[in-house]
Amino acid sequence: MNSRIQSVVQTRDNLVEIKLADSSDYISCQVTVQTDDGVWSNASLYPELDAEYVLNGCCFLWNQAQTAGTVRLYGRKSPVFYWNPYLDTGMRTGAIELKIVLLTEAETIEERVTVQLENTGVRYFDSWDVYLGENGSEGPQYGQGKWKVAKDGAKRTVSMGSREFLPPIRVPLDLAGEYDIYFGFPNGGGRFLAKTGDEPFARFMTPGNSMDLTVNDFLGKLNKEIFWKRQTINSRHAYLELAQLQETVADHYEFGCLAYIKLVPCSEESGSAGSPDAKRPKELVLFYEPYSYSLHGFHDAETMNGVMLEEFMALKPTEITCQTVRIGMKSLHHSKHIGRIDKPARTDENTVIDDPVKLVASCDILRESVRGVQGRNVRLTANIGMNRPYVWLPEISERFVSDNPHLLENGYFDYEREEVREYAMRIIAELIGEYDIDGLVFDYMRSDANQTAETLVEIISRTKRLLQDKETRTGQKLELKARIPADQIVYYEAMKLCTANGYIDGIIPSNLVASEPLPPVEHYVRLCRGSEVKVYGCIDGWRLPLGGEARAGNLQISHSPQNIADYLERYDRLGVDGIFVYQADQVTGNPYLTRIFDRLQG
Repeated sequence: MNSRIQSVVQTRDNLVEIKLADSSDYISCQVTVQTDDGVWSNASLYPELDAEYVLNGCCFLWNQAQTAGTVRLYGRKSPVFYWNPYLDTGMRTGAIELKIVLLTEAETIEERVTVQLENTGVRYFDSWDVYLGENGSEGPQYGQGKWKVAKDGAKRTVSMGSREFLPPIRVPLDLAGEYDIYFGFPNGGGRFLAKTGDEPFARFMTPGNSMDLTVNDFLGKLNKEIFWKRQTINSRHAYLELAQLQETVADHYEFGCLAYIKLVPCSEESGSAGSPDAKRPKELVLFYEPYSYSLHGFHDAETMNGVMLEEFMALKPTEITCQTVRIGMKSLHHSKHIGRIDKPARTDENTVIDDPVKLVASCDILRESVRGVQGRNVRLTANIGMNRPYVWLPEISERFVSDNPHLLENGYFDYEREEVREYAMRIIAELIGEYDIDGLVFDYMRSDANQTAETLVEIISRTKRLLQDKETRTGQKLELKARIPADQIVYYEAMKLCTANGYIDGIIPSNLVASEPLPPVEHYVRLCRGSEVKVYGCIDGWRLPLGGEARAGNLQISHSPQNIADYLERYDRLGVDGIFVYQADQVTGNPYLTRIFDRLQG
C-alpha cells in the first residue's frame, strides 16, 4: 500500500511541516511523538499557519490539534499541517519518531516516520527568572513591584501578578544578524510595549479586547507564536525590552502570559509567512488622534510621539493628519480662542479618565507632532471634526455650546446659523495662522448633520483662501481635504462646486466607524477626473460594528490581513489616488496588520 505521507520536513523556523498525499477521503489525523523515555505523547500541532486561520479559525479545532494531537482534514484534499517540537521536546536534536494515524471515510491507517531535527539557528529566550532577578517571583504580592514567574517543569512563563506598575523586562540578545522575532503565548495574547536596543518602544497589541473582537476566539487558542517584526541584531540592538501599557494596570486589559521569545535567522528566501501581498497606494494618509492614545499612559510629547508617532512613521505614510479638536469640543492643542480639555471624562469603553487633561497640561501636542515629522518627508496636517458639541459629555464640551443652545438642532450645530460658521472659522483660522502644518483635513463624519451645500462650500472656500494666503507668504504647499459621507447628495453637490472652483484638494468618501461594506468612490473618481482633486479610499480602523454592551461599550469586529489586502486591491482597481486609514492606531500596533503594510509592493 502506498504511503499517505508525502513529506515530513523541518522548516527554517523550527517547525515540522507534515504534508499528506492528495486524497478526498480524509477525515482526521492524529500525531504522537516518542519522548526520550519511550512514551508516546500527543504532538502539539498547528492545523494551519495562515494568519486568517490563527485570527478567525475555529478555536476548538485549533486546541484539539494542540492538546489531542488531532487535526481535522475533512474537506482538505491536499492537507498540510505543522508540529511544534519545541513545545514537546524542547531543544532536542537528532532522530525523533512520529506515529501518524489517519482516519479516512473507510478505515484508519497508521504510519511511522522518523524526522531528523537539526539546529537551524533558531533561539528561544525564556529564562525569565534570570532576566528579572529580584524583580521576579513565583508568588509576588501587591506592592512588591515584582513580575510573576511561573514554572512547569522546564517551562517558564512571565505575567503580571497584580495590577501595579512593574519595572521593564530586559532580555539580553547574545547573537548577531537579521532575525524574525516571535512571541510565544501559552494562551491569550499580548498587550504591551516592546523594543530592541535603543529604538523607540512600539505597541504590541493582539486582537481580542473589549472593543476589538475577532470572528472566532483568538485569545482562546493555545500555544500561539505571534510574529512581531524583522530586526537586525547588533551592538545597538543587543537586548529586547518589554514594558507595560497603562491600561493593563488601571483597567481590565491583560499584559498577557508570555512563555518565550523566539528569534529565527533570516535567509534570502525568508518571507513573512501567512501575509498576503498588496500594491502600495500612491498616497497613504493616516489619522492620528492623541486624545485616545493618552489612555495608554502617554501624557507628554516624548512618550506620546516617541511611541505612537514613530509607529505611524514605520508604515511609511505620505501624510499624518492629527486631530486635536472637534467643533464644539474643548481643544487638545493650546488654543487661544476656545477652552482646553481640563476635566476627566467618560470614554467609549465606559471608563472615566483624566489622561487627556494631563497631556494638555504638559505640552501642545499638535505643535510637538509637527516638530516630530519635520525633515522626514511626511506631511503633517491638522484634522478637525466639524460638528461634535458633546452635549451628552459636558466635561469636554466647549463653553460656546452651553452658552448658545439655540444654535443646536437635534444635539448638533446648525451650520445655517452664521454664528456657528464664524465660530468654526475662528478655530480653523487659528490652526492655519499659528501652526506650521501642511494643510487641513475636515472630518464631517462626526457629525454630518445640519449642513447644506451652501454652508459646506462657504466654510471650505473661506478656508482655502486662508491656506492660499499662507502659501503666498511662505511658499509652502498647503492642502485641504474633506472626509465626507459617501452617499449623501448634499455633500456630492458641495464637492462638485468645490472641485469646479479649486476649493478642495482631496475627497475621502467614507462610512462611520466601519470599513464594510466599503463606501462607493466611483462617482467621486468620475467627478474629479481631469482635475487636480485627489480621491482617497477610506479604510476604517474597525472592520464592522458588532453592537454594544453596557459595561464594555462599543464592540467591533477587527480586521484580518486578507480583508485589508482586499480593500487595497479594490480601491486600486477603482482608480483612487490614495488610501486614508481612519483610527490608524488599530493597524499600527497590531502585528498581523502591520505586516501587510511592510509588504506593500511598488
